[in-house]
Amino acid sequence: MTGACPVPTVSGMTVFLVFRDLPGVTRDQYGAAQRAVADVAARAGPHGQVRYRGGYFLPASARAICVFEATSAADVEAVNQRAGVPFTNVTAAVDLPATGPEQGRSI
Repeated sequence: MTGACPVPTVSGMTVFLVFRDLPGVTRDQYGAAQRAVADVAARAGPHGQVRYRGGYFLPASARAICVFEATSAADVEAVNQRAGVPFTNVTAAVDLPATGPEQGRSI
């Protein structure tokens, strides 16, 4: 969808996706990285308000996608840098929840 603008959440923040390439990282190591990011986000302070919402680890492709709410991409980048967790891209996202009869249907 071209031209879609990020829509602030109920909290007034924007959803951001953080993409990571993690060659050689195990599920346990990814879990530790998640905890580090969540800890830094919880006390973001000078990095603005950032909420870590979880993520997806894709072991077959050695990648991960993490979900944050924040006031800016720069705040999300700062939290990840401070946690020491590498990332390749931070981008604003638009949440498009499923609606109608297909909602909840398996693909």
